[in-house]
Amino acid sequence: MRVVVTGGAGFIGSHLAERLVARGHEVVIYDSFAKQYAEALKRRNVAAALALPGCTLIEGDILEAQRLDSAFSGHAVDVVVHLAATIGTPASASVKSIVEANVLGTHNVLDACRRHNTARLVLVSSSVVYGAGASGPCRELDATDRQLSVYAATKKMAETLAWLAHHQHGLNVWVVRPFSVYGPRQRPDQVLYRCARAVMAGEPAELPGDGSATLDAIYIDDAVEAIALAAEAVKGHEVLNVGTGRGTTMRELVARLGVVLGLSPDVRPGPPDPALPAHSVADTETAQRLLGWRAAIDLDEGLRRFANWVRAEEFADEA
Repeated sequence: MRVVVTGGAGFIGSHLAERLVARGHEVVIYDSFAKQYAEALKRRNVAAALALPGCTLIEGDILEAQRLDSAFSGHAVDVVVHLAATIGTPASASVKSIVEANVLGTHNVLDACRRHNTARLVLVSSSVVYGAGASGPCRELDATDRQLSVYAATKKMAETLAWLAHHQHGLNVWVVRPFSVYGPRQRPDQVLYRCARAVMAGEPAELPGDGSATLDAIYIDDAVEAIALAAEAVKGHEVLNVGTGRGTTMRELVARLGVVLGLSPDVRPGPPDPALPAHSVADTETAQRLLGWRAAIDLDEGLRRFANWVRAEEFADEA
């Protein structure tokens, strides 16, 4: 099948493009290379996918409706996987730019599907939609009305727009909510990456708050396998969590990273992150039932792979 992956040059998107091609699909990556972080890193992310037969790149913004049409031209598109979004922190993006990209941009993608008769879409949302309501394992039917950031609120709005496209126009939509995805190509602003670099440099690793918040860390390979399976199976409307079902505090995560690095991290509390829920762990029964999927890579193995990549990045930076 022919798959358009918006945001396909990012962390998750570039891995997903490779996985879809490996599964025999034709992939069109649509990405604006927006400078949320260094464009060169995103170019490096996508290089492996573009070297594969059956994978092409169209550079464009999801806010440019006419340019977005080019991703659908020439051949019928069977399914869209919509990842493109502005993450948004006070230092990197304004509220307006986050809302425009994540809400209006999602509307443009949904509208393009309707106009080009593409009947299936996977919206990659986020576990952040559970917000302050997260307590025990998060279930897809739990309340999602108390988000803790503008970004989280826009992801919930994107989910609502996708539901409306299903309800009003019959678009088949599956919403995938990944939890804390980590691994090679992780964004340099993400906490685990920053801590890994600090530990390797013998510097203090600063945690959000006291590091006691519980998260569900899922390795990138497991996450993209679930999204690829969803792209192949999407029918009707469903919401699926993608996580391991196991919680780890940020403090423990850095300590275990230190073990695989053979180092003793100097872990220190930092400013609390008001967008970080106290507890965020996935209930994955829906993904197991609909996809026959469950996370296969345990935390220590995932951290070993991540650490090897960070080491390689260190050498690349020095070259």
